[in-house]
Amino acid sequence: MPIGSRGQFIATVAANQTLCREHFRLVLKLPAFPVTQPGQFVQIACSDPVISDDMGAAGQEWATASAMLRRPFSLAGRRDVAGGVELDIIHRVVGIGTRWLSRLRQGDAVSILGPLGNSFRLPGEREMAILIGGGVGIPPMLYLAEKLAGKKAVAIAGATTRDLLPLKITSESTDACQPRMMIEEFTRHGVPSIITTDDGTFGSRGYVTQALESYLDSLNPQHSALRPVLYTCGPEPMMKAVAKIAAARGLECQVAVERAMACGMGTCQSCCIRVKKPDPAQPPLAGSDWCYRLACTDGPVFRGAELLW
Repeated sequence: MPIGSRGQFIATVAANQTLCREHFRLVLKLPAFPVTQPGQFVQIACSDPVISDDMGAAGQEWATASAMLRRPFSLAGRRDVAGGVELDIIHRVVGIGTRWLSRLRQGDAVSILGPLGNSFRLPGEREMAILIGGGVGIPPMLYLAEKLAGKKAVAIAGATTRDLLPLKITSESTDACQPRMMIEEFTRHGVPSIITTDDGTFGSRGYVTQALESYLDSLNPQHSALRPVLYTCGPEPMMKAVAKIAAARGLECQVAVERAMACGMGTCQSCCIRVKKPDPAQPPLAGSDWCYRLACTDGPVFRGAELLW
């Protein structure tokens, strides 16, 4: 299928694995799916009722409230395999929609819409990628790592505590401040990682932004021909801090923003985000130095320097 095409597809659940306390990796199999790139997302319908008979002694059947709108999820990976395409979706149970996803079993059918949005610009020959993901912002960093074969890259990922880290740890960290091959999902693509937890239960104690600054300080620009490019996704305060660090150091920063979306295609106008305008005299909002853009169609990837948080 050509780049830029999208559509509605019925996927089959190939696996739905528990990753940690609240995160799951959902693997969806399709006969075919349009070309995708890191940073893009899909909208998943989470609307089938769940029937249960454990409503007290009477054993009354009931149906949970269904999710009326599709839910947006970044692609965490893609494999073109014999007989079709497999898409990886990492989700955390936070409400009705993700609770429905967590109950899916192998062979279940799922309606998805996509691929949607724009993608990250991959680093050039004289650039190195630093992937900064926090919590549910880690998945697009995993897909990006897939595309960085042969390129210099380092991943910095964080969670509030170890059992909320949706990654497979292959070795304990002996030096929390230095990138190591200790996370399977990054290691398989040759990307070393630094892991942080807010409470210090694994890796470096603190925030990913603290680890990022420490790592950048450790780089010697006089002995390195590669210029860092920052890629980030996660909680908005974290992304704002990453963009601020990039601006202070004169580095390019690409931010995959997260917004509540009803349609994912620019129809509902629910995912507005403010950005700087290169020319205040031009529309929209002529005379103003800012305007609104849509995270779903203009993004979700924006340059950190253009975002007005």
